[in-house]
Amino acid sequence: GILLPQAIRRGDVVVVIDPKNSKRLKRIVQRACQDYRERDCFLEFHPAFPEVGVRLDFTFNWQKPTEIASRLQSIMPVDAGGAFTAFGWDAVNVVVQGLVSLEERPNLLKLTRYIEGGIEPVLEASLVRLYEARLGAQWRENADLRQLLQQAGRGHLKKPSEVCTPALIAYVCYYEQKLPPHQRDKVIDSQVRVFRHNREHYQKITANLLPILAMLTSGDLGRSLSPDPFDLKDERAIMNFEKIERGGHVLYMCLDALPDPSVASAIGALALADLAARAGMRYNLGAESSHERITLAVDEIANVINLPLIEILNKGAEGGIYSICAMQTLADLAKRLGSQDAARMALGNLNNLIALRTKDRPTQDFVVETLGKTGIHTLRVSMNQGADTHLGDFSTGRSAQIADTMEERVPADILGKLPNLQYFASVSGGRLIKGRFTILNPDFDRKAGPRDRRLQTVPAERPKAA
Repeated sequence: GILLPQAIRRGDVVVVIDPKNSKRLKRIVQRACQDYRERDCFLEFHPAFPEVGVRLDFTFNWQKPTEIASRLQSIMPVDAGGAFTAFGWDAVNVVVQGLVSLEERPNLLKLTRYIEGGIEPVLEASLVRLYEARLGAQWRENADLRQLLQQAGRGHLKKPSEVCTPALIAYVCYYEQKLPPHQRDKVIDSQVRVFRHNREHYQKITANLLPILAMLTSGDLGRSLSPDPFDLKDERAIMNFEKIERGGHVLYMCLDALPDPSVASAIGALALADLAARAGMRYNLGAESSHERITLAVDEIANVINLPLIEILNKGAEGGIYSICAMQTLADLAKRLGSQDAARMALGNLNNLIALRTKDRPTQDFVVETLGKTGIHTLRVSMNQGADTHLGDFSTGRSAQIADTMEERVPADILGKLPNLQYFASVSGGRLIKGRFTILNPDFDRKAGPRDRRLQTVPAERPKAA
């Protein structure tokens, strides 16, 4: 709530990914847009209320068609050997390459249709286009092709699937048997390979991909994530990260994770994969492509973290993307990534650390390690005195000992006793800060009148864990 108004006032393009739709945070972002931006730049996306937000196309920006398959691969569940993930990548890539060769823009709905229903429509259109280019306008009059069509019509050619038309099986047989190798096309070769693959086995090897696609294309969500620009009845704006960047917008994405965590995780991971691709595009094209500085804020990072987000944390600053990540405990991150080592690797890419009150011991240990140690000087002084055997005689002694030890700057148990909104921070440059946050009240002047149009800070009654 403190860092986002600063980014908005600075003029950054801001992308907020909020799994739970915090009303206070959303109002702070809206109010900051009203106060510090000259135009209406606030955009909203909510899966449960698609009519109030924008449509997002996560497959719009790419430099190579293989990038789309890589984005979907990043949100697929990881299998032990990686074979099913590789098959899923190949299935998506074959469809994407075919659509691009036909000059059609891929989207999630089309990918779902041709992976689940079959590659046949794309393959038939691709073969027709190839024959027109290789054999001329009268290609249907070719004697060999007409003979194959007659055989297919009589059922003499074996069909690999029920949805395959006699014309298509004839086209494929002519491609495999009659067309010279130098006239063939590698994209069509991949489609023919999928076409000849056993349908039941193909569905098994892509079984981990289809549920993800079904999540992202069901009902109103499908129309929101696979927007149709020719649908005149849908007046919602169609946005993508390049358009958001060029327009200097602020996008607030609610994922609705409480009632539907699986879909929320898939949407957030896909958005991060698209943003990572955009960062790579800015990096490849150089300074002239970096129109704006981008601030990415991810709340409850354990819900959406994936390899693209780690890549953004690792390399995004070079592409102009600066990230803010909020989490509760290290255990949440470890469960998502599979191990404590993976969680620490991800957190190791974050340059600054702000720690509020935390009760989790592994999290406390990580914070204490980050804050480092300091030298503690211990002074021990001892004195003694006593009487001698002769009356009136006595003796006395005094000694001092100084010892230096290295101890944690902030003991772990102190992190569990921090008062509301107080924090320790380790920032770039090695500085250690002890401070206290205030809560921004975006509606302070709703009743009192517009005395001051700036966000006001007020004391908080309850803390927000981070």
